[in-house]
Amino acid sequence: MNENTFRILLGVGGVGLLAGTLGMGVRLIFGHVHMAYGSYVPWGLWVAFDLLFLGLTAGAYIIIVLTYGFGLKQFEPLVPLSVFSLLVSLLCEGIIISLDLGHPLRVYRFLVTPSFSSMLTWLVVFILAMWLIFIPFLYLLLREKFVLWSRDPERKGRDIYRALAMGRTEYSDADRERDRKWLRILALISIPVGFIFFAVPSAMFTDMLGRPHWDSAILPILYMFASYLSGCALITLLACVYHPQEPVIGFLSRLLRGFLLLFLLIEFIQIFFGYRTDNPGAVAALNLITNGPNAWVFWVIHLLLGSIVPLYLLTARPHDARSVAWAGFLIVITFVAVRYNAVVPELMSYNLEGRDLFFVQRRLSQAYTPNLYEWLVSLWVVSLWVVVFLLGTRWLPVIPAEKGGEQHAS
Repeated sequence: MNENTFRILLGVGGVGLLAGTLGMGVRLIFGHVHMAYGSYVPWGLWVAFDLLFLGLTAGAYIIIVLTYGFGLKQFEPLVPLSVFSLLVSLLCEGIIISLDLGHPLRVYRFLVTPSFSSMLTWLVVFILAMWLIFIPFLYLLLREKFVLWSRDPERKGRDIYRALAMGRTEYSDADRERDRKWLRILALISIPVGFIFFAVPSAMFTDMLGRPHWDSAILPILYMFASYLSGCALITLLACVYHPQEPVIGFLSRLLRGFLLLFLLIEFIQIFFGYRTDNPGAVAALNLITNGPNAWVFWVIHLLLGSIVPLYLLTARPHDARSVAWAGFLIVITFVAVRYNAVVPELMSYNLEGRDLFFVQRRLSQAYTPNLYEWLVSLWVVSLWVVVFLLGTRWLPVIPAEKGGEQHAS
């Protein structure tokens, strides 16, 4: 990424943070009062973004599986960048879901007073497990560079790198071998933990009674492939920007195309058999997705911009880094539509007999459209991802060396 592009993207992220501050202020001061969700539709836009960020972490998981599970060493230069993107995604996921659940500073109670029959508790446990695995994983990946950068008299922030190097001035072959051993151990641990981690969100939905659209054996598979698709799209985009090597880009473009086709196939099966069941609840939810007031979210945002256009680019130009990058970018930015349709329509279609006799109030409506404050909070969190990631690539040695990994922080 050249300097001008870096500054433009950083500026866009800064403007997004500034604009989103209004929504964050309203949420932190007034709580949920001014938000559009209510008692019948308690999950909205923020849960969709929560699932999006969780899925984006799968990019690092894919690279680690390829590198340490299948021994494809050509992906090793992407491991630090992938793990860093995972940690940034987990940070943003934690922020937006804590804002959705209630008091952001009370999330610790999931660990202090856990309910192990709750899938939400297990989600928090596995998010914590991902942090405990990948923070030391990233540190071990970067420790040699920290030592080298702490000795560079021209590098800004030498004191910080010296602290990160823990006073080391040399990095021996024995140190390198020991760190590689621990990296292999953590990578192997992360493979089963990550597999369960990407399955847990679907379990939260299938665990709910009386939700026919979610009560499907294929839903966990759909959610897992949704994570793999969005995560692969992100890491493919990052590879095209920071490490556009022909074998890597060609492999990732084919992998991304495969995930996209498999996801669309599973999605088609879910919709087709959902209609075939003739279950009124499931059909009502599917009708909201495919021909409701917001059907354009499914047909235009998801299928056209997020599926057909990327599929064309990945098929017609699978070795062109620019085309593959656009395909990955389109999938990532449109995937919130997939996550939105996975959550909201089922809540809006829930049949309540005699609802017309209930007390009428704004929060007792089954209609839901995200309001300005919800969008501003989402903008703030997305902008935070952009800013933290960009600054991290500048101040941490996560970029592959051949694309500037040894550049000076500025």
